[in-house]
Amino acid sequence: MKKLAFVLVMSLLAISCMSGPSIPRDAVVLGEQEVDFTSDHDLIRVGAYEGFFKSLFFVVERNDIQIYNLIVDYGNGQKESFATRLSFDKGSRSRSLVLEGGQRRIETVAFTYQTVGSWSGGKANVVVYGVR
Repeated sequence: MKKLAFVLVMSLLAISCMSGPSIPRDAVVLGEQEVDFTSDHDLIRVGAYEGFFKSLFFVVERNDIQIYNLIVDYGNGQKESFATRLSFDKGSRSRSLVLEGGQRRIETVAFTYQTVGSWSGGKANVVVYGVR
């Protein structure tokens, strides 16, 4: 019986490790972008989504990348720059980036990236989440 319980616990632990990054319940997908190799700049338009957010974070899928020169454009025309270099292994997420001034409506999220994973890994997918 102890052996069966041990195997069950180890199996559940292995499954939980493969499930990817945890996403808070109050997180909303603001947009996503497939990114190619080389350094490049992308803009995710949040669009007509109505809502206010206090922070955001990134999840990267399928390949390893670095994100830097992050600029968030708010609904009132203000911009906020984050002086950070975020390094991701595929299947990981960034820390939460707290937005200046409390809850804000986000128009766009612009960033520069560089794929640092293997060429055989293909393109990466960047998903931006807003947290209320």
